Amino acid sequence: MKTHEQINQLKQISIIDYLSGKGISPVSRNGSNFLYHSPLRQDSTPSFSVSPTLNVFNDFGNDADKGSIIDLVMKLEKIGFVDACSLLERMDDKRERDGSQTLSLSCRPISQEDPEGYTIKSVANLQHPALMRYVKNRGINLNTAFNYLQEIHYTNSKGQFFGVGYKTDNGGYVLRSEIMQKPINLGKSGIKTFTFPNSNTISVFEGMFDFLSAIEYYKRPPRCTAIILNSVTNLSKAIPQLTEATTIYSYMDNDEAGRKATQKMRDAGLNVQDCSSMYSDKDFKDFNEFLASTI
Repeated sequence: MKTHEQINQLKQISIIDYLSGKGISPVSRNGSNFLYHSPLRQDSTPSFSVSPTLNVFNDFGNDADKGSIIDLVMKLEKIGFVDACSLLERMDDKRERDGSQTLSLSCRPISQEDPEGYTIKSVANLQHPALMRYVKNRGINLNTAFNYLQEIHYTNSKGQFFGVGYKTDNGGYVLRSEIMQKPINLGKSGIKTFTFPNSNTISVFEGMFDFLSAIEYYKRPPRCTAIILNSVTNLSKAIPQLTEATTIYSYMDNDEAGRKATQKMRDAGLNVQDCSSMYSDKDFKDFNEFLASTI
């Protein structure tokens, strides 16, 4: 017999992963929840909801069809509780054995130095389980990620790949995934601006996860315009906007390039408040590494 702790552990196995393994994909999103055509019955409109945060499902066509992944496996596989737990154990063991290998085959990045020759196949809401796990492992709440990030699938001469990212101000895309050591650019490298109306201050971040980390750390959306450089080499592209602000809040990385970027803004005559001390004083590389340490 399973202990209460073992059962709770099985309930942490992602419903989205389980459905994806059966070839069942979400049709749309409602807030932070994903909507599917019901796998338990026929429906004409998506009526089966999954919360990735709570990891529970709810079939709105039948009040009795809701609950944990164990409940779903019992209903979908038409098996009892004990057999459902055994199936989930095998599924979890298999994921532990080859999950990272599968991810590496499907998410390999193109060369940072040679981004040409790609074709973007789709830009959609964030929904792939591997990318959602990656975002959560970086300390970012999925609701935050859904508001700012997209899922981008693309091809090049080496195959089909995907990552999480956003469209930059110049029309390119910046992508990250679990196996990418650095961000990659599809198109020309550029900055990303999130404009806050009537803002006379600007927060400047080096990367996308530093920006998202600020939202999580301060527990609120931005209250001023935010610029993500995506590389300190893009700082010159942001200077025209920065000169219009009364105060710049700098969240550069805790390294020589980051310190030089902050000094470069000051040399341009900008009123810069260096906010990196909140993580550099604790010897963290950047805002995201600092945030992850608090979780």
